[in-house]
Amino acid sequence: MELRKVLLVFSTVLVTLISALLLNYGAKMSNSLISPLGIGIISVVILVNFLKFVIWGKVYKKYDLSKSYPLVSLFFPLLYAVALYKGDAELKMTKVVGVCFILTGVWFMSRKVNI
Repeated sequence: MELRKVLLVFSTVLVTLISALLLNYGAKMSNSLISPLGIGIISVVILVNFLKFVIWGKVYKKYDLSKSYPLVSLFFPLLYAVALYKGDAELKMTKVVGVCFILTGVWFMSRKVNI
């Protein structure tokens, strides 16, 4: 898989991660998302998701969806790593095994193998 495609798809993963972290921050910092802070965060999340929509439009035009879309699954291991870093999650063997399954699946899906 070419590097440009991986970077383009990975940018959508990062944008999704940013969106999730912003919503998490908003939920923790504000008693209600219907407050000035909450509305501001929701507005930023909408803009971030619009950016993701634009990036996916480029991905759909240029690359085979069956090879690029599985890379979106990298969001889950990244989110788990961020949660570990922030102290919001515990390091558990079952979750590490799940992350390994996801990474292995993404690797298999991205390979060019003819049967």
